[in-house]
Amino acid sequence: MLRSSWVNLLFSFSFLLHNATLVEGNFFSRILSFGNDEEKPPQPSGARHATGAMGKVGSIIAFDKGILMAHLANNNRIPLIGVGVGNAPRHHVSSLVSEAVQDNKRIRLIDTSHASGNEELVAQGIIAGAERLGQDEKLEVHVVTKVWYTYLGYERTKISVEESLKSFEAAIQHPKVNLRLHVLLHWPKCFDNIEWMNCAGEEEAMDPKVKAAGPDPTKDPENAWKESWKYLEELYLSDKYPVESIGVSNFHLHDVEKMDRFARIHPHVLQVNLWNLLYDPMLVDYCHKHRIHLQVYNAMHGTVVNAGRAPHAFHHLQKVANDLTTSAGLPVTPAQVILAWLVQHGVSVIPRTSKLTRLEENSGVVLSAIPAMNDEQVEIVANAVEAYLSGEDMEKDIHVSVTFHAITHDIMLYWLGSDGSETRIDHIWKGETFDEVTYPNHRFRTYNAYNKDEYVDHVIDANFGEHKNIHVEL
Repeated sequence: MLRSSWVNLLFSFSFLLHNATLVEGNFFSRILSFGNDEEKPPQPSGARHATGAMGKVGSIIAFDKGILMAHLANNNRIPLIGVGVGNAPRHHVSSLVSEAVQDNKRIRLIDTSHASGNEELVAQGIIAGAERLGQDEKLEVHVVTKVWYTYLGYERTKISVEESLKSFEAAIQHPKVNLRLHVLLHWPKCFDNIEWMNCAGEEEAMDPKVKAAGPDPTKDPENAWKESWKYLEELYLSDKYPVESIGVSNFHLHDVEKMDRFARIHPHVLQVNLWNLLYDPMLVDYCHKHRIHLQVYNAMHGTVVNAGRAPHAFHHLQKVANDLTTSAGLPVTPAQVILAWLVQHGVSVIPRTSKLTRLEENSGVVLSAIPAMNDEQVEIVANAVEAYLSGEDMEKDIHVSVTFHAITHDIMLYWLGSDGSETRIDHIWKGETFDEVTYPNHRFRTYNAYNKDEYVDHVIDANFGEHKNIHVEL
């Protein structure tokens, strides 16, 4: 299967980490021939026909006090590495946020939403974390929150935002906290064709106060979000609250393009999933042209959390992880490879977790310590991610190559299954060798060809892409 070629990594991430100057962050934009603007982009299975093209994300990247920051079009900043707590269990939220901001993780971006109902818990976690740090200067923490589609329309959005601001008030006023807010529209509308959305039912369940404040957004879905945007513009321009930026989430290109005709302010931030980033090149190109910063949520969903979906792709990611582990001198996982790949292209990542171990693995401290990937590694990660999302695995697998040497006796070589079963592979004469391809941690057994009571078990402790010699002496 022919795979797309991706843009080279055009800035040196290692240079960035060791120099406090601003350097321009670059990103890719995939150029596909769709025919005309009304046609839909191809589905994932067709993405392999794309060609890579250079593009730049709309931001300047800086390494500031140990935190990777993106500078937005309005000259404000947003951290590149965050954590999503919108779906975290309520009893975990405050402790998770408090842990996230500690110096051993240095996560300064928290993603949530009004619909999650946990904004006050986020504020409590930020305060607790700042007090634990005990530093003299204020702790700068950025929070992304979002307006749910049932609150679309000027007056309804105003209610949603005012409730969010009230939830964050304690953190805004706290003497040890410098809270910076980024307010987004969560969706452009409620979609009847999305299975989990219940447009009529959710509207029916709305608080009577909200219903009375503004019309049902499902009655005029093409304009309700535009009225919401007008409110966000006023909020941002008022300087009454610490709103660093306004933006949108889950918006398609045709939605964002409409802002050209009515908006005073273009979105500063666009939050998308990984699928959009790879398969909506026109949206990425639009963001580049208008300096709209890209954030990716749920980057792990559909990729390495389900390694069996594309086992060849997973093996290639593991090989990149092993190589980066050697370079960095610290363990790097395939999940971290994907996150670092995005960050090194100037894209914010907000992986979700409720586990403290994962919080540290995906933290700013760890991800910023991963060396810059070379061109070949960037290409491998891009193709592997595409394989996961498209459901079409990479054609070529990657293995461990093993050479068995029969040193003292003729031997019989068997592969051992996880259940202890044996599969005969070959007879190796004394003084000869046999080459095999296998995977890390696979097990083999070599017997004396004439006495099965004499045998040795072998566990393959090499990594993908490596070669191992096994000298068998019985």
